[in-house]
Amino acid sequence: MHLEVRLTSDPIPAAWPVPAAARGAGAWIEFRGVVRGEENGQPIAALEYEAYAPMAEREMRRILDELAREHPCLAARVVHRVGLIPVGEAAIYVGVAGRHRAEALALLAAFMDRLKQDVPIWKRRALAAAALAGQPGTRPGGADFQTATARVFNPPTAVAAPEPRPSKVGGTAGGETCAPARAGMVPPAGSTSDRPASADEVRELVRSLCRPLEPERVPLPRALGRVLREPVRAPEDLPPFDRSAVDGFAVRLDDPAEQFQVVDEIRAGDWKPRSLHPGEAVRLATGGALPDDGLQVLLQEDTRLEGDRVMVLRRERARNIRFRGEDARAGGVLVEAGTVLGAGALGLLASAGCAEALVSRVPRAVHLVTGNEIVPPEQAPAPGQIRDSNSALVRGFLASWGVVPVQRRLPEDAAALATALEDPSLAETDLLLISGGASVGRHDFTRRALETAGFVILVSKTTARPGKPLIVAQRGATLAFGLPGNPLAHFVCLHLYVRAALEAWSGPAARNDFTLGTLAADLPAEAHDRETFWPARWQLAGGEVGLMPLHWRSSGDLTALAAANALLRLPAGAGTLGRGSRVEFLRTDLGP
Repeated sequence: MHLEVRLTSDPIPAAWPVPAAARGAGAWIEFRGVVRGEENGQPIAALEYEAYAPMAEREMRRILDELAREHPCLAARVVHRVGLIPVGEAAIYVGVAGRHRAEALALLAAFMDRLKQDVPIWKRRALAAAALAGQPGTRPGGADFQTATARVFNPPTAVAAPEPRPSKVGGTAGGETCAPARAGMVPPAGSTSDRPASADEVRELVRSLCRPLEPERVPLPRALGRVLREPVRAPEDLPPFDRSAVDGFAVRLDDPAEQFQVVDEIRAGDWKPRSLHPGEAVRLATGGALPDDGLQVLLQEDTRLEGDRVMVLRRERARNIRFRGEDARAGGVLVEAGTVLGAGALGLLASAGCAEALVSRVPRAVHLVTGNEIVPPEQAPAPGQIRDSNSALVRGFLASWGVVPVQRRLPEDAAALATALEDPSLAETDLLLISGGASVGRHDFTRRALETAGFVILVSKTTARPGKPLIVAQRGATLAFGLPGNPLAHFVCLHLYVRAALEAWSGPAARNDFTLGTLAADLPAEAHDRETFWPARWQLAGGEVGLMPLHWRSSGDLTALAAANALLRLPAGAGTLGRGSRVEFLRTDLGP
């Protein structure tokens, strides 16, 4: 497949010649995303885009390569403009060639979806006409449109590119997106209504708001569990030389003798190149460098050493050599961008001389716990009080992402919360969690406090249980969650919604999404008109995922959480399910 991918600050031409590689295609389809004349209902003169250029170009190439396996593509050209782009001019141009129109259209639609999701290109800001006064190359006004054209070689019929898909919660998935106040967050077009949102709607909204946080280079010990933001290549062949895979004796592969004269010994770390003659052997330790080409290493246990002569007791065909470059060739990718760095990946990076890794920055988090009834775990609660379990729950959840939150306990007092939200340090906070006060009772003031502090309320309740009174809000680049106070509801909301933000901030890593498993026991439940997320324990049994539902009485019941490592998804209206039923579940025992 012929690929042209680049970022540019220059205007995108109105017409472009078809690549030579596409001239035998069945269809060449072009898409142009043109800056519209308004943003959030207000007239604008231009948009400003910024990008993390090296990664953006690599990600676009990777996405096209990956999608081409499903939607065959002969050629593709992608040009994204950065900097100031006046209204009416193209921000992006995409052209794809396919054997058939349907394949080319499918590739184009899939690429545009992935572009928004995975590529670090952000809309920085929208500029009003007054802000551009006197700047060359800009003009106010312009049409509110995006255009798509097609050139089809066989048959000669015009084809329109797909329209942008509407998002489930506010805005559109296609078209232009809003700019981040700082890298990692895309402000929304506006608040959602007070209509309860489904769990899927909230998760999709959160993912659309968050973009990968800016990368940082850290020593390998600090990179554990983080998402790699650049491919790491082998600086030399791995292994860099032919080395023995066993303890034994190196002899010529073409020498059939049954006994050999030992002429040297090579340990790991030695470098003793020499030619071996017929009848000669070199004693080798595992990892030792082979002295010559065309050799075989006889296992020590298949020989008998008598003085300086070695007798062959058994000779197999295996050469017992790890050959130069058999693991990786110099310049080859060892670890792809987007990989979650576990212990094995860190070991591989170290072997390649990569002492520091470019990874996503860890989100900065603040956790505020509200409630007059809450006391520290070490304190004996008075009548009417309970120990604070949510602080430990949140701290443990965030720890698997390397996040150490700033935690504060606040009384059930609107003024105290308002003061905490005015703390200047929140301006640099990515994630704000507020435990309690998310419902609509007389003393539930989280929503009012967030609005007063300048947060836009995006979600005020959900259709899911536990966790109906959920607040999702945004101010600048800070994403806030008002979590219901009950601990089981906390557990569910952390894994459904907060995790979605952490995944998106981490970068293009694999998501932890719902999959299918089999109930290992009956699940006796009354039919409910809301979707339910049921704590469970998953385990492999006979190669199948078995799910054991755990007992819980209410969203304040903590007892199930000691054993829970999954959430079952029960659709609204579902009643008792028998053993062997197939159900969706989400693992909760995974970090990034």
